[in-house]
Amino acid sequence: MHPLLLSYSFTPFTVYPFHPYMINITTKIHDQFSIEFKVGFAGSEKDMESNFKVNSWIFIPNSMGINASTYSKEQFYRDVKSNIRLITPNYALSELVDGADSPLAHVRQALEQYRKQPASIHDLEFQVKMFCAIFKSALRDASNGILKSAPADIPASAPADITDVVTRITRSYRQLIQEYDGNEFVPTVFLHGDEYMSHLIGIQAARLLRFMDTHPEHDFGDARQKLQQLIQQEIAYKEGMGYSHITPHDDKANQDLVYKHGLLKKYIESALYLKKDTTNDGAAMKEITFSIAAGFAMLVSTLIAWPFQKYLGSYPFLIFIILIVAYMFKDRIKDFARNLFVHRLKSKYFDHKTTIHFKEEEIGWVKEGMDFINDAKTPDRVLAIRNRSDLEADNTLQQERTILYRKQVSINTQNLRNHYEYQFAGINDIMRFHIQQYTQKMDDPTLPVDLLTEDGTLRSVPTLRVYIIHIVLQFSHNEETEYRGFRITATRDGIVTCEEMK
Repeated sequence: MHPLLLSYSFTPFTVYPFHPYMINITTKIHDQFSIEFKVGFAGSEKDMESNFKVNSWIFIPNSMGINASTYSKEQFYRDVKSNIRLITPNYALSELVDGADSPLAHVRQALEQYRKQPASIHDLEFQVKMFCAIFKSALRDASNGILKSAPADIPASAPADITDVVTRITRSYRQLIQEYDGNEFVPTVFLHGDEYMSHLIGIQAARLLRFMDTHPEHDFGDARQKLQQLIQQEIAYKEGMGYSHITPHDDKANQDLVYKHGLLKKYIESALYLKKDTTNDGAAMKEITFSIAAGFAMLVSTLIAWPFQKYLGSYPFLIFIILIVAYMFKDRIKDFARNLFVHRLKSKYFDHKTTIHFKEEEIGWVKEGMDFINDAKTPDRVLAIRNRSDLEADNTLQQERTILYRKQVSINTQNLRNHYEYQFAGINDIMRFHIQQYTQKMDDPTLPVDLLTEDGTLRSVPTLRVYIIHIVLQFSHNEETEYRGFRITATRDGIVTCEEMK
């Protein structure tokens, strides 16, 4: 067995490393109208608390009609969906079932504890979910160790080795189901995990088979036969257990399979997702500053009206008019003072503060804020990465709209390390940026262009009419700062590409 392939770490995303064990970012097109940014925050072992900053500048063409008047903060936060979860503990496939500290050993211990104390069911459920989540990550990494390598660098036995290890893992896990003493709830926990893992095996085995089909010149030994047998065995096992599986010519069954797998994925990964409690950041300070603004406005209006009351006391009608004018000034002064104070508070306070908990214990917080800004408030480094072209008249003459999305993250690394048997390196902030509202004012996605062929006839060639959204990300931790730029190409029908700006 080739050890490197079973411990190879790779991700199906495009990876842009910032700093080892601190901040890392991966990105991918999640669906037709959304981009997913996965930002990992890993604290240093020597730090009791780790703090990070992420600033995102989103440059939007003026023709999209996105500005402060048409696009509110509430709409922005509806379009930016963020999930916070723990980083999956790092295990190789070969480490999942062997040893007293393996993930399967934790499941077995939790089961024994449950049999003694049924009230500990939640710990058993947590351990089963963690085992399945780690299995997913380890199997994906092992598969990608092959899929992302040159065929000449892959040992012929590597795919077969993965098959052998997966078979041993599933056999060990399923023995726990067979040993169970008959409680009605616990088999449900185990069976959900069992069905989820079986589905994952089918997905990764198919990926490896497809890779072999694209490299017929490479000798993979008996790996193809073993992978085919593994898929067939899992199909037969699913049928015997009553699990959902892909079925030819049965659209309803296949639809149920996709739906069921989505539910299982959320169920298993719920062990890694953190509880969030979101409040308005600096709400008390804002109320205080608004009260000060109101008091300042009242003082000014009183100073205006008081001298007239003293000298024109015998003219009540004039006093009445003066009081109305003073009140009008008071209202305008109050609004001016409120806007001034709010502008000053923006640099210190955010729109929201989210406290994150794991097992009812607070392990950190996340603050986020969004504002439209102009070029004068945009750092030169960011504008240089944006690198506007002289040909972009739509973004120079009419001013490109810029959204600044600020985020601060604080992690109590000591509390994070003290949870259960696993060493959690940090948290992942998975942000999905939905652009459907941005596409509403785009023109038709295709534009016919005439082409004169060699025989002298005209032929209409359909071409894509694309729009470009640029995003520049700034990551900061301690004294280190790094920038990454992305270029999203889209039409009215959705996202075409997402690539890093070099």
